[in-house]
Amino acid sequence: MWHLLCKVLRCGEKAEAIAFARKMGLIQVKLRRVGMKQIVIAVSLGIMISSSCYADDHDRYIKMSANPANPALGKTVQFQCSEGGEWRSSLRSAKISITNPQGLRVVSGAGMELDGIAAKYDFVVPSNGKIGNWKYKCELRDRKSRLRSTASFAVIDSPVVDPPVDPPVDPPPVVDPPVDPPVDPPPVVDPPVNGPIEAHNTITEYNGPATCITCHQKEAAEMLDSLHMQWSGATPDLTNTKGESLGKGKGGINTFCTYAMSSKGACFSCHVRGDGNALDAPKPEDVDCLMCHSDAYQRKFIADPNNTETVTNVFGQVKTYVFGKVDAEGNYTTVPDFDKMAAGTSMVNVARTVHLPTNASCLRCHATAGGGDWTKRGDMGLNSANATISQDVHLAKDGANLSCVNCHAALNHQISGRGIDLRATEAASPTCQACHTDKPHANATLNRHAQGQVSCQVCHIREYAKGGATEMSRDWSTPVWNENFCSGQGGFVGEEVKAANVKPEYVWFDGTSYVYNVGETIAADASGVYHMARANGQPFDGKSYIVPIKRHFSSMPLHESGRIIPPAIMWMFMTGDFDIAVQKGMEEQGLSGNYSMVKADAEMLITHGVDPKEKAPSCAECHNGTGSTPDGVGIVPFAALGYHTVPAAVRSCNLCHEKKSMGWESMHSYHEGRGLSCASCHTQEPTGVKQGVCSSCHGSKSWKSEGHKKHVAEKRIACIKCHTFP
Repeated sequence: MWHLLCKVLRCGEKAEAIAFARKMGLIQVKLRRVGMKQIVIAVSLGIMISSSCYADDHDRYIKMSANPANPALGKTVQFQCSEGGEWRSSLRSAKISITNPQGLRVVSGAGMELDGIAAKYDFVVPSNGKIGNWKYKCELRDRKSRLRSTASFAVIDSPVVDPPVDPPVDPPPVVDPPVDPPVDPPPVVDPPVNGPIEAHNTITEYNGPATCITCHQKEAAEMLDSLHMQWSGATPDLTNTKGESLGKGKGGINTFCTYAMSSKGACFSCHVRGDGNALDAPKPEDVDCLMCHSDAYQRKFIADPNNTETVTNVFGQVKTYVFGKVDAEGNYTTVPDFDKMAAGTSMVNVARTVHLPTNASCLRCHATAGGGDWTKRGDMGLNSANATISQDVHLAKDGANLSCVNCHAALNHQISGRGIDLRATEAASPTCQACHTDKPHANATLNRHAQGQVSCQVCHIREYAKGGATEMSRDWSTPVWNENFCSGQGGFVGEEVKAANVKPEYVWFDGTSYVYNVGETIAADASGVYHMARANGQPFDGKSYIVPIKRHFSSMPLHESGRIIPPAIMWMFMTGDFDIAVQKGMEEQGLSGNYSMVKADAEMLITHGVDPKEKAPSCAECHNGTGSTPDGVGIVPFAALGYHTVPAAVRSCNLCHEKKSMGWESMHSYHEGRGLSCASCHTQEPTGVKQGVCSSCHGSKSWKSEGHKKHVAEKRIACIKCHTFP
């Protein structure tokens, strides 16, 4: 009975239950000792029990707020702390303590003004105080017990001043959306959720990256030297550099949003560096670990009403843009964005439930690169985190059920993998052979393809943009309004042409590439296109593979000196006038003179979105039995890739021996089986013999008709060893 009574009354002890029940007149109880036991007899039950002795701590909490949420130095802020949950009486006392960013307590246990279930306290922020995150702790006590809770508020360095009002214009100015107020303290979730790592369950407050770095100093040091943190790194695989450190944050420009460093923070929202991409060297406290280690976490830059730009756009509208708060060193300030996190989320719980990166962790940034979902790379989007088996057999739950880090290993936070259009190389690229070996098929002919010049992706990725449309070109001369740009304030982008389920193009790729960097000169190809990212590779050189690519086109400003101008792209976003962005960009680069708009492109490796093996093409889908399949008939353009570039003597089968007749497939298998390299036949006509070639291997000998057979078929010496070529 006591068990039932305590359960109904929500009391932990028998004596407490009896005392409370008698006091309330709910029941009468008699006790009789029988031996060593007590028998409880309920004589009468006055009323139906419907209340509890007292709420447990986990049923109560303190609702806390500061008004204003971000007071300025020398200004008054009012703190309010009130009962939340199942308190049972009005407050008897309330105390508050306030701590500045240096950890010094400026108010200690001061009494708060009571008003029933709430208490308030007015505090004047010292005019000589410190800006930054302050903390306040409330202690509330009713007739039975007490509870403490802590929250934070941000002190800014000057009062908020509304930007000046522009005089009326015709047409009337656009009414700017209200600027979100600085983030309020999150609701306290009590008790905290425990995560999978026991040591993390001891976290009781979250003080930004310092919370993580306290224990993970080695990992923070690794991140400081990483490509994700630096936005630049060594470039050993770029043939137009000497290996120096380059990347999106240093010399980087592309055919999408062009020059990230001129975006006034718009391109920094994904950056793991919590201070944006400040010019000063990153510090451990700049490493925002939660960007990769919490799928629940969302953040935003603190808006600064004093950091604005008023422009007249191409529609004749006057609009004021508000940007992030930046200090003298160029550091932005990021804070948790509770509006984008689940209701009731607390940063303590986020910190406790961190995890290794998931597919969603990686895709939160990589899927939306270029300004939108599926926009840039074309072979991944946000829904790739839950890909169907036809969209990506590797990521699909009913496929291989792999995660990004299964292939893109991150030893010491150095991520493996590099595409054609990326500058830095941080670690060796993953290979299909790491899982599938170099003989993945039961068929010897198919294995010959896998071991030769055809990358696995050619046959196993027949289309890209299978989960959403991807951008194929962007024309900056045609402004298009996008209400989601500029942190929801709206902005102009170039006209985009998008497509879904696109057949790739194919190029030779030897693992190195040319990628244009700011300040270099560039020339057009024969068709007038300026290649800003291009794969290096040659047919049958023994190290190049045919790979599928997405080719992205854009209009870019070319200075009369032959340099591509990095536009101050935020001016395009704000005004829709690309010429203003180019002129501002020329000023930043110290350029003057004229420029012209030119057509540019970039080759981008397609390597995600592998099909199920059942969708692999048959032999006839790629080529016929003639050995000279016309381009456009099959999947691969053989002539464009150089497969049909062979000397006339090879076609007539008398370059190395007397003329013979054999079917193409049999001839190909016969010669390949005897160790002839592809380049022995697929090459230009040799122009001559290298001087001293015979004596370089042996003494001078006379040439005999069987010489080719002996050198090529028996000794397997490549043509280039002895002959010169155009």
